[in-house]
Amino acid sequence: MIYSFSGDPEEVTEKSRNGILPIFKQQPGFIAYGVMIQDGQIVSVSAWASEADAQAADDAAKQWVSENMDAKVVNSFVGDYAWLEFAQQ
Repeated sequence: MIYSFSGDPEEVTEKSRNGILPIFKQQPGFIAYGVMIQDGQIVSVSAWASEADAQAADDAAKQWVSENMDAKVVNSFVGDYAWLEFAQQ
């Protein structure tokens, strides 16, 4: 998801970590979540076990953002990764 925002990028980063990440961790199918911030935009990327899990999380994130942040959805995309690879631990 891509949001536009105004304000302090560090504050936005901490708000999303402390607000959305706990919600995602409680959702079925959660795999990963990350945020990038640049030039007044937040890029939120997550991975889920299924598209249904991803859609539910997308809806939850949009609701949390609308209630807790001064940010506006620019673009939202839910679908299957063409590929996603994790480093071996």
